Amino acid sequence: MKSMLTATLTASLCVMLAACERGAAPAAAVDAPSPEALTEHSAEFRREVIKVTDGVWVAIGYGIANSILLEGDDGLVIVDTMESRQAAAQVHAEFAAISRKPIKAVIYTHSHPDHIGGAAEFAGPGVAVIAHDDVGAHMDQLASELQPVITQRSLHMYGTKLPQGERVNIGIGGFLNLDAESTLDTVRPTQTFGEQLDLRIAGIDLQLRHAPGETDDQILVWLPQRGVLLCGDNFYKAFPNLYTIRGTRYRDPKRWAASLDAMRALQPRYLVPSHSRPLSGADPIASVLTDYRDAIRYVHDQTLRLMNRGLLPDEIAQQLQLPPHLAASPYLQPFYGKPSWSAKSIFAGNLGWYSGDPAELQPLPPDAQAQRIVALAGGLEAVDRQITAAIEAKDWQWALQLSGYALRVAPQHAAARDARIAALRALADAETNPPARDWYYTSAHTLAGDFSVPRREGKPSAAMLAGMPLRVFFDGMAVNLHAEDTLDQVIRVGLIFTDPDARYTYTVRRGVSELQAGIADDVALQVRVPTQVFKETLAGLRSPAMAIARDFDMERGSKLDFVRFMQLFEPQ
Repeated sequence: MKSMLTATLTASLCVMLAACERGAAPAAAVDAPSPEALTEHSAEFRREVIKVTDGVWVAIGYGIANSILLEGDDGLVIVDTMESRQAAAQVHAEFAAISRKPIKAVIYTHSHPDHIGGAAEFAGPGVAVIAHDDVGAHMDQLASELQPVITQRSLHMYGTKLPQGERVNIGIGGFLNLDAESTLDTVRPTQTFGEQLDLRIAGIDLQLRHAPGETDDQILVWLPQRGVLLCGDNFYKAFPNLYTIRGTRYRDPKRWAASLDAMRALQPRYLVPSHSRPLSGADPIASVLTDYRDAIRYVHDQTLRLMNRGLLPDEIAQQLQLPPHLAASPYLQPFYGKPSWSAKSIFAGNLGWYSGDPAELQPLPPDAQAQRIVALAGGLEAVDRQITAAIEAKDWQWALQLSGYALRVAPQHAAARDARIAALRALADAETNPPARDWYYTSAHTLAGDFSVPRREGKPSAAMLAGMPLRVFFDGMAVNLHAEDTLDQVIRVGLIFTDPDARYTYTVRRGVSELQAGIADDVALQVRVPTQVFKETLAGLRSPAMAIARDFDMERGSKLDFVRFMQLFEPQ
């Protein structure tokens, strides 16, 4: 009897679990915000300096991010410094109208350029710059190895080149205060910490805590005596960017939610994010943070549930919706991140690029796939007819995808290009997620030849370059090496730097770079150069030809051969 009962219960449980797994999507579909809602969202970024409480002000609307002023007994603390020196100068003037006390410290909530790019405006001699231990390394990677691709993708996402009217806002800010003439002027941290740092600056008690979320180096700043919490980018008035379409390291939702739990535990009376407007009142803040935390965990947990059911990333993205009570929150509207994008990132962050579909193991290259799709359709004329039908039906996504196949087969095909531009514009017109909207519009303009998107926006200051380690510049050289031109070569170059003295051998060995300390005996070229001259030349502040002719002293080999060597690293 006991074994029969056990078997019956086991069978019933299996049936129940199987029924659950065959169930529908985790939540019903929720309507996207209206275009009018996106326009109204711009009010969140109207330009002003808000007094949060005694001694705490936040500047909003001077760029994409906020800058925060803390006033103490005999000095000031600045938290986050805008995206450029010019943007920071505008904020600095506003802060100076509030208090003329000296700035004692600058705090970075994390390493994103829109929070550190104007630091030198505030951080003069003797001013401490405080950040998490990992900020410097993340700054360096964005400034060297990934700078061109992140710049181009960011400018697509933020719509910086779009004409008035197409860009409404960028979801967490009004605009990116950065252009070709802007100066990037970060200052390297002078004091860093790992998990927690308690400070008293200008009579202000500060507690800095590591709070990984939108970045791994994110911190929160807690003012216990004032009940004020500065939360960086772990909270803002939009669904969180668990993945950003400009590209990013994996953002672990579990750690982000845990950081929000730590914020809730502090029971702040004032909450000051580094994007969007501050909040006040312990109860409303607790409610909003709880919803924010729950939304992140919901997306994470339900994505893993669907992964374990065997769904592919695109299938999960299509099904996953926030439950209605969270989707209705004004703080969780998809004006920046989206649950669908987050689901794909969570899949890749846990399982990597392979979805589980064997067709993806050795896929046809994009051009070959396009050729076969076009042939399957009956040729380009048949594809053109399908594109026309899609446009007439306002099936814009299908028109976009079909035109992509046609343009891979025939890049100069005018009809496919015009159809693609029309599809991009129609998708942009209907889109209320600013990053997606701006990317559609920017792609339409670049395809039409209206403008191009640069690989660099703004110029680093000489002082910023002086503070960067030499290895950052060598890292940048390595990822720009024209490997295909050196597959049958081994080249060793000795580099002697002055002020301070440093010696390296840079080897290019059959398509791969290697940097070693000291000068090898068999270098073919040896050059002596001031460190700052070398940095400014690689960063584009000096003409390479002029700098090498005037400031690089050859101790072995010719300058012409050295020029040829450096040309192997020119960005393409």
